[in-house]
Amino acid sequence: MEDQAIIPPDAGDDGDQDDYDDTPTFIDMSSAVEVAIPDGDAPMDEDDGDVGDVGVDQDDMGDDHPPHHQQLPDQSKATFASHADAVYAVSTHYDPAGRVLTIASGGGDDRAFLHYVTSQAGQTMPVTKTVPLSHPHTDSVSCVALNLDAKPQANLVAVGSYDGAIAVYDCSAAEDAAGALVKTLEGPSDVEWCCFHPKGGTVLLAGSIADGTIWMYHTPPNPNQYKCLQVFVGHEGGVTAGAFTPDGKWVVSAGQDGTVRVWAPKTGMSRHVFRFTDHHGGGHDHRDDAPGPGLTCLSVGGGSDGQLAIAGGEDGNAYVVHVQGKKLVATLPHFEESTGGSSSSRPPPMRDEEDDVMEEARSVEAVGFCPSTVPATAHWCATGGVDGVLKVWNMSPGGAGSAQLRQKCVRDDGIKAGITRLRWHETLPLVMASYTDGRVCVWDVRVGKMVDCLTGHEDMINDMDVAFVAGSSVAIVVTGSDDKSVKMFELQPSVQ
Repeated sequence: MEDQAIIPPDAGDDGDQDDYDDTPTFIDMSSAVEVAIPDGDAPMDEDDGDVGDVGVDQDDMGDDHPPHHQQLPDQSKATFASHADAVYAVSTHYDPAGRVLTIASGGGDDRAFLHYVTSQAGQTMPVTKTVPLSHPHTDSVSCVALNLDAKPQANLVAVGSYDGAIAVYDCSAAEDAAGALVKTLEGPSDVEWCCFHPKGGTVLLAGSIADGTIWMYHTPPNPNQYKCLQVFVGHEGGVTAGAFTPDGKWVVSAGQDGTVRVWAPKTGMSRHVFRFTDHHGGGHDHRDDAPGPGLTCLSVGGGSDGQLAIAGGEDGNAYVVHVQGKKLVATLPHFEESTGGSSSSRPPPMRDEEDDVMEEARSVEAVGFCPSTVPATAHWCATGGVDGVLKVWNMSPGGAGSAQLRQKCVRDDGIKAGITRLRWHETLPLVMASYTDGRVCVWDVRVGKMVDCLTGHEDMINDMDVAFVAGSSVAIVVTGSDDKSVKMFELQPSVQ
């Protein structure tokens, strides 16, 4: 990767701003199509001779971490060492008008920070600034969310903590406003995740692991008008992830109870519950009302209508549903059972604690849909697991009514590291995946080939966010790690 200034000075410098109605839009029923998925988990044939599998088999992989003597270069453009403990959450946004990258971070030191990176014409190095956020949390900061992508009337960052508090701050880059506490919200027993409404950024969602609730708050420009709008109750376990659909009309959540639930924001009522059966056997109860595998992650906005959602499961599967159509569209078998060993007919040995640990290695930890702005990749999605494998799926390789594994991406460096986050490039057929060994690997998903590897962290990456520079292919990758640092990488892909 070339050593250049962070952001091309003139890239995406568009001062036009759309007028915005910050009133959330709710509920507009429309039809949906159910898609049948054939059996099988073999990579689809490629007419151009693309190779499906890259690298070595999982059984041949080496240690969980690189040898201690192996020093990898730090390719980051900026490093923030403000935290005194592991960094659990990051969120970022790039403003092309001011050429300012805003980063929010939170961690196990019960602290949150705002970081600003500015790049001006003629500068060889960026200017950085860090602002500590003031609320005295009494437990780890688990999530941070910026509302800047929603073109808001007020620039906000929400900081959620396991102490149950949600602190909302002004995140404007102006010296007199940056980091000013706007309001502290309370409600859930703890806060696992939070996100803003995609249109206007004046509605905030927050989900709890401890009490299984989802809270929705109104966060208008006037702090005196902040209030709780709804509390969504129904999950029978912790809520691990949630989001608004891109049109803002529905709330979708995934839980430890093995369900994906669709909620009506205006009424607070559950519109539909998707229950998934545990597919990997072992004497599990397959009744329709039996608890399914716990769900770990969620992504929304897939399909031509933006109504597909995908959730990753602890059972090694990912589940694709149509939100408006109330249909299970696909079950994607990410984890592959080992076929080695004896063919003896003897009964399996009794399970012990080590077996339970091994079973956890099947979990799908990251999912995402390919943006519609990427050419020739309609209906693609990706899954990443603790097994270290990135899989790319084509939801309709032969037309409506089919889905198939397209690529299986496995690192060939002999390091056994799990995937923690993944993110699609906005305009290119690339997936960026962060790993437990501190690396970010960039994959060309058309051929299953790694085209770049971003190094610098010395421990597991817990969270990753990506900002894109309009008018170019540049991606700004921001990561938070167990090594207590936040790093910013500039990816300039050569792939077309």
